[in-house]
Amino acid sequence: MELKEIRKKERQTENERRKEQMIDVAFICFSKKGMEAASISDIAKEAAFGEATVYRYFSNKETLVLECGKKFWHMAADFFDAETNTETFRKASGIQQVESMMRAACRFYENERAAFRLIHDLDVFLLSHQVQKEQLKEYEEAVDALRPYLCEAIEKGKEDGSIANKADTLELYYTITNGIFGLMQKQAAGSLLSTDLNVNEKRKIELFVELLIAGVRDFYGK
Repeated sequence: MELKEIRKKERQTENERRKEQMIDVAFICFSKKGMEAASISDIAKEAAFGEATVYRYFSNKETLVLECGKKFWHMAADFFDAETNTETFRKASGIQQVESMMRAACRFYENERAAFRLIHDLDVFLLSHQVQKEQLKEYEEAVDALRPYLCEAIEKGKEDGSIANKADTLELYYTITNGIFGLMQKQAAGSLLSTDLNVNEKRKIELFVELLIAGVRDFYGK
């Protein structure tokens, strides 16, 4: 390999490292302060880069916000990949796998509560800043990174008889994930009403998951 090519690869690697560092710092800043409150200046300072350097990698704040959103869903996909990549999980029936992943979602929330606040803020931020649909394509792909894990379990259940064939796989997938992750995002964002505090946050999520599991077993189970 020529020296020119070696140096080019080194520059690409360094650029990728810098970009990832900025995303990591932005992720923490947005999680702690909120998307509107945390500025590019704050992120640049925390990352020990000049503000102009940040803009060299990200054309605007919206672009950086989307990268942080993708990071969250990649974290979630990695978590569920580890949870499902066991012999015990593989031997379980389809409905047992679905239940296992619902309970795993609770553990993921406990580990990454601050990150769930970021995702809650991200949805509000993107709506208020009127981000165009074409800009959301890669982010939507990252969100859908979870789909294979749960859909494969649902399909397995339909094959082994533990889930009724009447179940629409995608319908069930989106209902489960929107329900669980939606509640978690709301809880992470905090409570405005005193009545929200009548049930402990952790208990509320656990109860919701238990009710959802029971509903799936009753409506789709055999």
